[in-house]
Amino acid sequence: MEQAAVNLDELYAAHSAYLNKYMYKLTRDREDAADLVQDIFLKLCLQGSLPDHPKAWLSQTGYRLFIDQWRRKQRLSQLQLEKAYCNIAAPEQAALDREFERYVDRLLLRLNPRMRTALYLRIYRHSSYEEIARMLDCSQNTVKTFIRRGKAQLSKWL
Repeated sequence: MEQAAVNLDELYAAHSAYLNKYMYKLTRDREDAADLVQDIFLKLCLQGSLPDHPKAWLSQTGYRLFIDQWRRKQRLSQLQLEKAYCNIAAPEQAALDREFERYVDRLLLRLNPRMRTALYLRIYRHSSYEEIARMLDCSQNTVKTFIRRGKAQLSKWL
């Protein structure tokens, strides 16, 4: 048992730097490369005996582990794409969304013009309070009040 542990330590010392570089070339990510190197040596520990040609065995095992990881990531990204396609609105939902947007636009027209402008610039244009204050020629606190009251009024009407 102790002889096997010594051999593993020697193998790790001799080949870990090479394997880290090799896995980094494949993954282009240092953390993934380090994880794969750990997995390689874990597989070696689980094996009954040490291989005859350790560098070749370690490299081949690392490549196979990389391919498994890459395929797993591809599958996950494909599943996420499928979920995204499933979330595309049906024509009926799209029509309902457009109708709701028109309703919100009509409600926005009922707001005070300065309040409507502040709300529009903040929500749709992502303007800062400072920019809105400059455009409306008022203080930032007034702009914040306009936006807060405008949101409250819209939510009350909705």
